[in-house]
Amino acid sequence: MADGNVGGPLDRLTGGARMASKLSLPRLRLSSMILLFLGIILGSCLRPLSIFTPAAPATSIPTPHLLIPSTSFLPAPPFPPSSYPPTPPIPAAQQRKGQVVPKIVHYVYGLKEPDGNGYDGRDDTGEEFPYYAYLAVRSVMVNIKPQKIYFHYKYLPTGPWFSLLIPHLTLLKANVPETIMGNRIRHFAHKADVIRLETMIHMGGIYLDIDTYVIRPFDDLLYHPTTLGMEASPDSRRTALDPTGLCNAVIVSAPHASFVERWRASYETFNEDEWAQHSVDEPWVIARRYPSEIQVLSTRAFFWPMWHGNEVEKVHELDEWDWIASGQYAYHAWESLAMKYLRDLTPARIREVNTSFMRLVRPFIGAEDDEVYERWKERS
Repeated sequence: MADGNVGGPLDRLTGGARMASKLSLPRLRLSSMILLFLGIILGSCLRPLSIFTPAAPATSIPTPHLLIPSTSFLPAPPFPPSSYPPTPPIPAAQQRKGQVVPKIVHYVYGLKEPDGNGYDGRDDTGEEFPYYAYLAVRSVMVNIKPQKIYFHYKYLPTGPWFSLLIPHLTLLKANVPETIMGNRIRHFAHKADVIRLETMIHMGGIYLDIDTYVIRPFDDLLYHPTTLGMEASPDSRRTALDPTGLCNAVIVSAPHASFVERWRASYETFNEDEWAQHSVDEPWVIARRYPSEIQVLSTRAFFWPMWHGNEVEKVHELDEWDWIASGQYAYHAWESLAMKYLRDLTPARIREVNTSFMRLVRPFIGAEDDEVYERWKERS
């Protein structure tokens, strides 16, 4: 008798087939999945890379075994010394966290060859320093309060007003350039343009023309590598955002600021006959190409009221402009156009006459000015 738990041959055959079918289905599904996966991988290798292909994970860059670390380099040679002495002073240390521009001020003055043989027959002295320039320097002492005021010169100014300032100045005799990047420089104003750029590259700080009167502190301008102000166009058809350019009468920059280095490099195309090409026009071109390297202030920041029309006359003859309400940092006085007003300034006249300009410079009269003026007038 057959065992009740074991079927016959047919039962065993059909039962084995049923068992095989149960086992082969998962294997078939697994094989199909493997083939599909391999197909996907192979297909992706054969297709062109998509723009959406994920970037490969970052790996560390190998270090060459012959690398010399930069900390082992010899000291760099000095920058070309065309506007500063052989052993220039070390720029003053920053005063506040985040400040990149040293709180030092630069003037470039006395490059024009004086008439005659200089003061007391000396060949290194220049013209008498005017009272309006003295007041401009005093405005820096009152409103910026810099750590140092560097006075770059070829011919040292003379006269009582400069004598009053000397204790507050660091005098640096400039090496005046005759060429730049192979281009001849003849006019003393263009030479001064080059000296100020090279001074700012080397030392940084605040450069001011000698006829610029500071109205408020520059402290909030010392946190960006370079700051310049727009000079408005005399063309009334142009908008406020389409200025003549960025005027170099006021420059605020950190040492070796990339913008100022680009500015100097632009002198490769310098042309003596183009008066303001590199002092006003070119920095505006560079600013639009490299806007991240500079902060640009509006036309009201340094150069307003302007020089064209009757703006100069209004400043000196009327009492209309509110220097404080305007919010401007300084006023560039356009001395070549305003000289008939500037040359007649005296301490008493500034106190007695009420015009926009007189109100501007009145706070800068020094304690000794009246006495010094009287002595100077007697000698004259």
